[in-house]
Amino acid sequence: MANGEPKSYSGNLQLALTILGTATGMIILIVGITMASRYAPKPQQQPLILKIHSITMSGLNVSCFLTETRWNVTVLFANRNSMLEMSIHSFESSLYYNYSNPISCAVVEAMHLGPKKQRLVEMQFKRAQCGEEQPYVDDWVLERIRKDEIKGEMSFVVGMKLRVSYRTGILGWDYDLNPHCPKLDMQLVPSTGNGGIIFDHPKVCLVPL
Repeated sequence: MANGEPKSYSGNLQLALTILGTATGMIILIVGITMASRYAPKPQQQPLILKIHSITMSGLNVSCFLTETRWNVTVLFANRNSMLEMSIHSFESSLYYNYSNPISCAVVEAMHLGPKKQRLVEMQFKRAQCGEEQPYVDDWVLERIRKDEIKGEMSFVVGMKLRVSYRTGILGWDYDLNPHCPKLDMQLVPSTGNGGIIFDHPKVCLVPL
């Protein structure tokens, strides 16, 4: 009888440790799920805010297929969340003429935004930024641009595909985001190939989560 007591004690101890480990694991899992649910970015309140403040253009020359043309677009990247840190990976942005015709590119370096922080970024568009394979511009698009130059007004749209990481403590979430930015109408200085506008009210891009 005495010889069986150590085995019984050992078995009970092992069972108790197993139950304790299982309970601890369940508690950690529940706490993790609760924290993830509490702090994860919410679709109804996307932490990332994008606002376009201005657009300028210089060196417009349709005869040279826009190779010498430069566009500078000033964009505010803001993190409105008070808990999450945000990292935006390096990305390539496209500039569209009238929504559907890509004409130029800009490469934007990676950036970090702490809680309640923002950064004003100047996106510099030129065709060389597109790399070896540049967007093909149809003749009819160039003709439309030429006519708009004569009228003294043009419209462009900034396109972006973002890889964004949100972090708080040991928790993290990664998202591929496709912001929808509004059309940017700008005025040209006659016979110069230059133009631009600073918006009284910045143009807000919608950023679905």
